[in-house]
Amino acid sequence: MKLFSYIPIKVHCWGGLGSQLYALSLAYDLQIKFPKRKVKLLLHTGGVTKRVSELDFIHNINFETVQINDFQIQDKQYNNQVKSIKIVLKQIVIKILYIFKFVVSANSNKDFDKVYWWTISTRGHYFNREISTDFYKYLLGHIKLEEKPIIGTQFEIAIHYRMGDLLTLTEKSISPADKIIDAVIKVKKNNNNVKINVYSDSPQIAKETLLSAGLTDEFMVNDRSTIDVIRACVSANYFIGTSSKVSLWVVNIRRYMGEMNNNFLEGFDDKLYKQY
Repeated sequence: MKLFSYIPIKVHCWGGLGSQLYALSLAYDLQIKFPKRKVKLLLHTGGVTKRVSELDFIHNINFETVQINDFQIQDKQYNNQVKSIKIVLKQIVIKILYIFKFVVSANSNKDFDKVYWWTISTRGHYFNREISTDFYKYLLGHIKLEEKPIIGTQFEIAIHYRMGDLLTLTEKSISPADKIIDAVIKVKKNNNNVKINVYSDSPQIAKETLLSAGLTDEFMVNDRSTIDVIRACVSANYFIGTSSKVSLWVVNIRRYMGEMNNNFLEGFDDKLYKQY
């Protein structure tokens, strides 16, 4: 057991800031679970699209963070025809490591319990694991939130319309604009002097999509860094999210802060932060 205290637990992560925050929360909780083990967060650039670390806003991460530059343009035809012996052997070794819990997925609370003192690596999306209250507190300590509007000013609706690679991925689709518009209409019935800010990684397409779907209200489309989008959306009076980990983080941060009602996000009911 003492030998493993010198071997770090490597937390592998693929994806943008939404995924990176799930990996960061796992690393944070592992450090608490195994105070005598080192934790190492490995952020891979590889995947469908190239992703880089977006955790620069956290200045005192207490464990080592490394970006792994392994992004490659995929050649599906080549990959289907050729698999080197090296790749096949690597896959076999990883399967064996999974069996003996040297490697675990840590994708859920149950999987997290399977991280033992001899585990050396986690490789997963960590999406179904419940985020600890301590981590929300830690995260808020690093997110500098925008000030809430003074009473009597405009009522801000913030919309996070994630598009990006969803526009090209055939297995996924963007959230229907009509649902966003329906949510805006419901909010407007109970509030006057409404201001609408849309945040999207594809601002021009988002604007055209909402206009084509019939959003007649004046709105502004913003293209900001992901962490700035989170800050702005958390601070808004009402938040409308779409199918995205970033939208889910915004809703859960708002719920942790006590804003349980002024949020709209479909499809993530079992992953919403609950106050006990």
